[in-house]
Amino acid sequence: MSSVDLSLWDVAEPVAKALTYAVTLGAAGGVMFLGYTHAIVADSDRRRIRRLVGVLLVLSALASGARIAVTAGSMSGDIAGMFDRVFLRMILQTGEGRALAIRVAGLLLAALAVCANRRPSALALLGAIIAATSFAWAGHAQAMSPSTLPTLLVCVHLLAVAFWLGALAPLLVLVRDGDLSRMAAVTARFGAVAVFLVGVLITAGLGLLWILLGELSNMWTSSYGRYMVLKLGLVASLLGFAAWNKWSLTPRLLAREVSAARGLRRSIMCELFLGGLILLVTATLTTLTGPPALQ
Repeated sequence: MSSVDLSLWDVAEPVAKALTYAVTLGAAGGVMFLGYTHAIVADSDRRRIRRLVGVLLVLSALASGARIAVTAGSMSGDIAGMFDRVFLRMILQTGEGRALAIRVAGLLLAALAVCANRRPSALALLGAIIAATSFAWAGHAQAMSPSTLPTLLVCVHLLAVAFWLGALAPLLVLVRDGDLSRMAAVTARFGAVAVFLVGVLITAGLGLLWILLGELSNMWTSSYGRYMVLKLGLVASLLGFAAWNKWSLTPRLLAREVSAARGLRRSIMCELFLGGLILLVTATLTTLTGPPALQ
């Protein structure tokens, strides 16, 4: 394998993984969004959000398959390896194959949420949870011994991320609707739950980071730690936008300020951008580096 091949695969693998993260967590969070906003979202908006979630569910399945193929190509060192049955079978027999099977099962259950104009059923919500946490069944947490606590922390972290990032695209749909009172009601409900989930997200993330680093000094001396510093900086920026939404924009929406809707739209776009960068950094550090605790 040449150095050019290495650099190409080094880019392709994290990008494929980040895309899989994005569409899967977006679909799962979209199902959750439909659940807790059903009574306050207009039928027309609900239909658009269900279509969006349906597209994300399909993209999740396609991206998951593409990611397996890219991994096979990386293992073989050329494009033809992406379709090599031997390499594909090897990957499917590992934790990645188990995670894929769990994810597909979750996506199928989550698809029940887009089949009718009603609040997502318990099965659909369970499917969203299964799909979002499927990533925990492969990767560094599974390599730890024992793996129970790291895996549990990853699952909790993923659910919080899905709830937060998965609500952003549906919120954009509502912003386009222009109904300030409905927009304010949805953002207020989202913000009330998000305050708790942000605490869960940070606690689970820091707990997992402590386990994977092994020693605090590894935050500065290892490649893994430096990627984490970058990720934490991006997360802090994302939290800043979330705080602005809750403490500034939502009260202004409740006061029916039209300019607040424009501010919310820009804030959501920035959050989506930062969320994408965070997922890309996460995919890079889990693909190209290993946590010091496993070295």
